[in-house]
Amino acid sequence: MEYIAGESREQMVLFPEKLDDLIGAENPVRFIDAYIDKLDLRALNFKVRESKTGRPAYSEKVLLKIYIYGYMNRIRSSRKLENECKKNIELMWLAGRLAPDFKTIADFRKDNKEGIKQVNKEFLKLCHKLGLLSFEVVGIDGTKMRTQNSNDSVYKREEIDKISRQIDDKIEEYLLELDKNDISEKGENDSLKRNIEKKLAGLNSKKEKIKKIKEIFEENPDIKRYFSNDPECEFMKDKGCVRPGYNVQAAIDEKNKLIVAIDVVNDSNDCHQLINMSEKVEETKKEIGIDKDVNTVKIADAGYYSEQEIIGAEDKGHNTCVANPLDESIKRGKKKGENIPSAGYGVENFRYDKEKDIYICPEGKELFRIGKKARLKNGKAILEYACKSCNLCDKRSMCTKNKDGRKIDIYVRKEDIDEYKKKIRSKEGKELIRRRKAICEHPFGTIKRSLGYNYFLLKGKKGALTEFSMISLIYNLKRVLNIFGIKELLEAI
Repeated sequence: MEYIAGESREQMVLFPEKLDDLIGAENPVRFIDAYIDKLDLRALNFKVRESKTGRPAYSEKVLLKIYIYGYMNRIRSSRKLENECKKNIELMWLAGRLAPDFKTIADFRKDNKEGIKQVNKEFLKLCHKLGLLSFEVVGIDGTKMRTQNSNDSVYKREEIDKISRQIDDKIEEYLLELDKNDISEKGENDSLKRNIEKKLAGLNSKKEKIKKIKEIFEENPDIKRYFSNDPECEFMKDKGCVRPGYNVQAAIDEKNKLIVAIDVVNDSNDCHQLINMSEKVEETKKEIGIDKDVNTVKIADAGYYSEQEIIGAEDKGHNTCVANPLDESIKRGKKKGENIPSAGYGVENFRYDKEKDIYICPEGKELFRIGKKARLKNGKAILEYACKSCNLCDKRSMCTKNKDGRKIDIYVRKEDIDEYKKKIRSKEGKELIRRRKAICEHPFGTIKRSLGYNYFLLKGKKGALTEFSMISLIYNLKRVLNIFGIKELLEAI
């Protein structure tokens, strides 16, 4: 059977190939090279080093090109990037055959966190110039990404003394073994002795670590647990798993599903992020020169539904559309009759009599206000109303389990919330909420599945934000490359 024959390794060529001949005209590295060369890295807050004596430093532009190429091709490790610079033809072309050592590559990312964030914002300006952004509708969503903390590196306040005792007991056990070994014939168990001494060194090191963690707990009474590898992260619940990580926030423009604003927080849920992300969207609009008259609608799922956040956002002039959790649960059939209160007996089913300042339940019983002033509950000002005639109601078991009768908490700005509910339940509101999934699911799906980025390498919130800035840049870059050809993009810059 005959096969296609390859070229002989001994074959000589009269005219050697140029490195440039090996890179196709439509290869993305051509755009990366041209785009980074156009940037003023000093203006973008990169630390530009100037060597007046000794060996010259590597150009920041070369190091940035290496990182962008690496993240674009699922290569994040500085050691792997060093190796790729020596054997990868595309990286050889991009870096001019330079191969910085892994520490130089790693230090560049560590020292230029702010600059990397600015490159992401700078690329959005190009996207705006190309007409890829509209900012008419922006979807806001969050996802969980784990950190470098394993569950073994998480220490709980109530368990720290127990761990300390266990280490002391283990040290005592090894010391006894050493004593027994010393009594035995000299040289008989030298390998055992070396092994025990090695384990003792590790235990003493861990003991010092536990001592420092105990001091942190003593100095900070509010801390319940300490993440030793990344103290700024928190436990995050994601698809049935609870792991240390961060809650990654992103705002996505509907026109071309480009990420226009990001943040990394350690709150495990999204209900306090609506104002934060709405502000970041407006900041981006200002930075890239979007017309102030563009009234961007920010849409989010039921995880962002907080009456206090919604009213706060509306007060700041943000046009938001957040799905109501109650509407979503009814739509999915999760509101079952056996829940207390049963369907038809929720707060939304109680009618307000403004003249009497009372609420009337579905069975006609009256609920009177308790106290004259509003009280704070979870940071929100509420008024409490209670029913005194629940004992006379044969539907009590469907309404409440409270032995004192039904009580309801009413937000002081209930009228504003009622108006908001009308807005999101309108035809236009429902249509916006329906479109949210198509806007928000695409970026996170691409980032986690296609690009494979579901955890952070860098530690701390700043490190995680820097890394997600790079990931967002790569996602946006890939989207733009899919929309335009390399030739059109090169002409645009």
